[in-house]
Amino acid sequence: MFRRLTHIALASTAVLVATGCQESTASSASALSSAALAAALSTVPVGYGDLSSSYVGIASSSASSAGLWVAGGREASFNRGDLMGGGLQDAFAGGIAFTSRGGNHGPFAGGLSCTTGRFDAATGRVVCAEETHNGVVISRSARYTTTSGTVQQAFDSLTTNAVNVQTRVAGAIVFNRAADSASTGDKGKDHWGRGRGPGGRLLGDTSTVLMASTTIASSSDRTVVGLAAGSTQRTVNGTSAGQESTTGTSSRGSFTATRAVGDTTTGVIVPVVTGTQSYPTAGTVIRSITASLTYAGETPVTLNRREVITYDGSATARIVITLNGVTQSCTRALPRGALSCS
Repeated sequence: MFRRLTHIALASTAVLVATGCQESTASSASALSSAALAAALSTVPVGYGDLSSSYVGIASSSASSAGLWVAGGREASFNRGDLMGGGLQDAFAGGIAFTSRGGNHGPFAGGLSCTTGRFDAATGRVVCAEETHNGVVISRSARYTTTSGTVQQAFDSLTTNAVNVQTRVAGAIVFNRAADSASTGDKGKDHWGRGRGPGGRLLGDTSTVLMASTTIASSSDRTVVGLAAGSTQRTVNGTSAGQESTTGTSSRGSFTATRAVGDTTTGVIVPVVTGTQSYPTAGTVIRSITASLTYAGETPVTLNRREVITYDGSATARIVITLNGVTQSCTRALPRGALSCS
């Protein structure tokens, strides 16, 4: 059943691309099905790659050509084990090796990365200077502590044991088909002539987006414990949440499109094993994406998917997937096996 549902969703996306290859602003006004929103589940909002999450997103600095539903980049699909939001980050699948036992090596390693930062004594946090990329503002801060709980002013690969990183991204992206359709793609063909704007701006059906404005507001909060020298395992807890809202006009008429994205990581444990990959042996990750599309005068269409990933100490993760109320139990061999569903 699950593979049938997944194939319907992916086939729907393929139909969107194939239909768009006919350069026309005409669009059928037939009623939409929830499967028409499949592309909304394949990615996460622009800037989600700047957050700490289980999704495979892209950073806002690489999102100059990103737009509706599709965050752009080669990861924008169900291409890592048939999981949504670009797939599952390698750190959650045992796809990153420990080259040494230092706290800046292996899955969930290291501290905050920013060129300019300051230590705030009042909060005990290192605060990065805000960055703005392609209309998206990024705010980051981190708190570093030793095994005894002493606050540190910077990350130390040997003595820092716990890192808490908080990140926020917010901004707006404006799309105008007339202005943006001049970009050329393979063999000099216009991107819109191939059914895709730069970065893949496709709405959830056969209509062509003419103008649109998308606002995003997302955040994450993750704590990793067990980074200090001598630690035998790392424990990860965290959350992320994002809202994306788009209004615009299309060949079908004016529309409103929204997405709500989030995940919760609880008690994920990764053993520290030097010189090899190490997969999580305990904990859960709960992921969800809800998308809605409404055309003026038409009934709203909504699609929701929830994935619950559980680690039990074996080399196989158990995954329960619910798509619009239909639940399927699956397994996935770590690090990058395909889903197997009963």
